[in-house]
Amino acid sequence: MIDVFRLTKIKLIELINRPLILVMMIVLPILLGSIAGVSNVRNTGKDIFLAIVDEDQTDASARVIEDLRAKEWHIDLTDDDSAQRRLLLNDVDGVLTIRKGFEANLDQIEVSYLYYVEAEGSMVTTMVREVIVASVLPLFSERSMVDKLTVLYENNGQTPPPDLAERLRDRIEKLRNEQAKIEIEYLGDLVIAPTLTFVVSDYSMEVFFLSIYAILGSLALNRAAQRKRLGASAYGLPKDYVATILSLIIIGSAQIALYSVFMLVLMNQSINIINLLILFVFLILILGIGQLLSLIEESLRLYLSLMLLLFSAVIGGCFFQLSSGLLMKYGQYSPHGWVLSTLRGTRVTPIWVVLMFSLTILILGYFAHKHRIAKETDNS
Repeated sequence: MIDVFRLTKIKLIELINRPLILVMMIVLPILLGSIAGVSNVRNTGKDIFLAIVDEDQTDASARVIEDLRAKEWHIDLTDDDSAQRRLLLNDVDGVLTIRKGFEANLDQIEVSYLYYVEAEGSMVTTMVREVIVASVLPLFSERSMVDKLTVLYENNGQTPPPDLAERLRDRIEKLRNEQAKIEIEYLGDLVIAPTLTFVVSDYSMEVFFLSIYAILGSLALNRAAQRKRLGASAYGLPKDYVATILSLIIIGSAQIALYSVFMLVLMNQSINIINLLILFVFLILILGIGQLLSLIEESLRLYLSLMLLLFSAVIGGCFFQLSSGLLMKYGQYSPHGWVLSTLRGTRVTPIWVVLMFSLTILILGYFAHKHRIAKETDNS
């Protein structure tokens, strides 16, 4: 047991002394976790930031702005140059410009006096547009009703009251708050139907780089000549194999922890132990696959290993959204597809089944290495 710990320590030092492994262990988890955390806060947060350029400066434009403020959005009244600058910096979700002539042409639908430009990558564009339309429609309806009432007054030879629009507005507001008000009572809990179609997961980049680390680490620590020498001593090969797996697990677990902590802290969310367990099982699975890939001829194994990882990541949904049919038929059976689907709560292969399969691959990898060393020894 002491020899295993010594070997593990040596292999840890060997891994840490490799710049590429060190970058993937410390720099990438912190960087990717921070990016994922900031992006998720921005895209899934409740706050909406809107810059408004009011060129009309009328009562109608002020009512639109106040209605949007009532939604508890962050409204910034500014000039066009400042709004465009904030839009380029992705500091707002969009810019709403109320052109001059908005109030004077409320009853005209042929020409638009409202222009909305969304920020690149904003995920609330559709909702913002719908809310803006909902804020303008009452003004359009009110103007249309005032015009029709004015015509009726004139047809009867009467002069329309000067406060006709204000009285109509008060009457509509009273009806909306009293007679037209609908009380809705929700019973039971909100249940979201599970689906296999999902946008790129919070953990997608962590899953991808964790798999690269596991494969590169397995290839780096598997030297045929060294294991051949160890195979000649008692328990030398199993000790070296266990030490290799332990050292890769230790660094891989640190990578998972760093990524998760930085992402979740920025998202102001608590750490989910189940998600960490799922990523840990995925690490074991990739390490098992890495041990088998290390048996490939040395000049080909790196190329073939990365190609296999890339294919699994693509079909598993690390880089783009997948359809339900593709996930159900193929994606969930790749290592990357399984872990991302499980993290999303989709019903796929149970964790314990994947863990048992991973341990089986690790054991198979040991016997495969042992058989290869024995065969090379006999040939020599």
